[in-house]
Amino acid sequence: MALLFGVLLSYNAFLTYYGWSNSKDEFYLVLSYVLFVPLVLLTITFYIKPWQLSVLGRRPTRGFIVLGKNHKYEKTGLSRALSLELKDKLDYLMATQKPYLSHELCLDDIADLLDISRHHASQVINENFGLNFYDYINKHRIEDAKSKLGSNGKNPTQSISEIAYDCGFNNRVSFYKAFRKITHTTPTEYTRNPG
Repeated sequence: MALLFGVLLSYNAFLTYYGWSNSKDEFYLVLSYVLFVPLVLLTITFYIKPWQLSVLGRRPTRGFIVLGKNHKYEKTGLSRALSLELKDKLDYLMATQKPYLSHELCLDDIADLLDISRHHASQVINENFGLNFYDYINKHRIEDAKSKLGSNGKNPTQSISEIAYDCGFNNRVSFYKAFRKITHTTPTEYTRNPG
């Protein structure tokens, strides 16, 4: 491919130079101007990598929800109506059974609770909440932790590590990381000002 570009670039450069050198003739002058644009374009495509030119091919920035149809799930067989129904069922299960409190919770467990495939469970979470599985579960865990930290501020009976473990986190580091990501503050700061 590089050889083909090199040949085209050389040929175009030769024709452009020939047109300019014979600029006494109007035809060659016009020819040189017409060939100059492709020469520039060929030079750019030869020396600049395609990913540097790609503006339209970029993925959306994290944190933004892309409106419209999600092409990732186009052929899964899960209709929008069923997806919304499963979303409501998942909301209900999270509020009543609180599966997020389990330290070993995985996507397969959520799929079993909803009685659907693992892929469909992921689709329901991604499409309806705009989050991946771990961020979705951590969001529920952090909400639970916030309520415990808020009530714990007046009567500190549990340490932050105990609260983290009670809310489903396996260690203090992952709890702090998730807490800061969701609330933009640390658990210690939150206990001082639970607003």
